[in-house]
Amino acid sequence: MKHLGEELDGPLSGGNMNMVYRAGDTVVRDAGPWTPTVHRYLSYLHLAGIDWVPRPIAIMSNPSGEPEQERLSYVPGDVPAYPLPDWVWSDDVIREGAQRLRRLHDASLGFASDGAIWQSPTKIPAEVICHNDFAPHNLAFCDGRIVGAIDFDFCSPGPRLWDIAYFATRTVPLGANPAENAPGMDQARRRVQLILDAYGDDLVIGWDDVVRVSVIRLHDLADLSRQKAEELHKSHLLDEARAYDHDGHYLAALRR
Repeated sequence: MKHLGEELDGPLSGGNMNMVYRAGDTVVRDAGPWTPTVHRYLSYLHLAGIDWVPRPIAIMSNPSGEPEQERLSYVPGDVPAYPLPDWVWSDDVIREGAQRLRRLHDASLGFASDGAIWQSPTKIPAEVICHNDFAPHNLAFCDGRIVGAIDFDFCSPGPRLWDIAYFATRTVPLGANPAENAPGMDQARRRVQLILDAYGDDLVIGWDDVVRVSVIRLHDLADLSRQKAEELHKSHLLDEARAYDHDGHYLAALRR
């Protein structure tokens, strides 16, 4: 266990459920019981050749008596904040994002989960380690190209489709009220197919599978937001929960 003593450069944007601070070429954030497992997994990804994710450095005690903190390497690049810029909605971004997601999933095969503690519950079938928040707000870009992925705090075992469906909700996007600069639902089928084609032609799923799991995924996010709103005393998360539920009901009606 190491000790956190130096000054931090300042908070980074995002950090909806956990404040994230830049400290030189590293990032510092609150740790939890799941942090050793996440660090072990990130090290495993680097061994598997995925060098565009954070490298774990240390878990540190906090002299102020606050929760322990973790230190990770800083992934350079621009991480877009909401409202997302126009270029995020390009076909190239969702293609490249799907390809990166496939690489992450494939690299997780063989990870030893004995004794693992995850912040997010394991889902079945546990085919791969899911990122569980793979979306533009957790991707680093340079000149419109994806150069890294961050925020593995909620990763846990689950089916490939669990991550694919969430990525689709954020990038297609799938929902009742897309942002004004985002593609409309009239383009949704085409853009979902772009994701599936880019992820890999051996994936035997289609539009209805993605929408079906997206409905479940959105209601799951709503439940998580309500839980974190109570734990962290952040009332804005209740607004997010209502939005997730609304989109989930919209997609369910669309399937019918």
